[in-house]
Amino acid sequence: MSASELNYGPVGISRPGATAPAGLREREQRIRLGSGEGLWARAVDAVSGWAIKKRVRFTVTPDDASVVLGRDYDTRFGIGALRLLEPVRVVWVEESGERRGFGYGTRVGHPITGEECFLVERDADGVVWLVVRTVSRVSRGRWLVLWPGIRLMQPVFQRRYARAALRLIVGADALPGMRGLRRTLVGEGSSSVDGIAKLGYGMNPERGPFDEPPAEPVQLDADALPWELREPDGEASPPRNGT
Repeated sequence: MSASELNYGPVGISRPGATAPAGLREREQRIRLGSGEGLWARAVDAVSGWAIKKRVRFTVTPDDASVVLGRDYDTRFGIGALRLLEPVRVVWVEESGERRGFGYGTRVGHPITGEECFLVERDADGVVWLVVRTVSRVSRGRWLVLWPGIRLMQPVFQRRYARAALRLIVGADALPGMRGLRRTLVGEGSSSVDGIAKLGYGMNPERGPFDEPPAEPVQLDADALPWELREPDGEASPPRNGT
């Protein structure tokens, strides 16, 4: 495969574990998808072609169902005349063992210089993981003027790729990790007072034992009530507003 039209080197730098050349930044996102043969089959299908990028509203020409090693593709993003051309080439394909996916390298004219890959892996416990890995820098020339914006958007797009893959494979919108964040801040239920003080009920914690009124009437000991709740004769105040 000729690398004459690629704007970087060497080829294969987006493979997990590969060393990033000097001057290129490595960014990797690894997402736990779940387990099961059905999920694995959907995951393999999602990373065999351009489904993830198309889900993020890229157009790809030619639109192959499965990528072809060594083939050049024109990917575009935007609206109408503002569609940005990003020419790439599929530089490696993984089709063996418990890892599937491919990596594509940037060609001359791409605002980025480097590689990106979409992979799924299955570990010894049968858990399927999505890996989105980018090793790149901003291209030279006119693209350097847009360097801050390009750098800012790269992690945004990587996150969108991960979310798109979740919708395709798992059928969920939220990225794994939000549940863990909620547990850290709110706890497992609504009884975590400190967590609720931080977030309110914005993340919908599970209902706890005190979220429903008691099934049976509760007899209050008037002598045990604070003075603010006592009637002048010593009896408890009747409930107000249904409380």
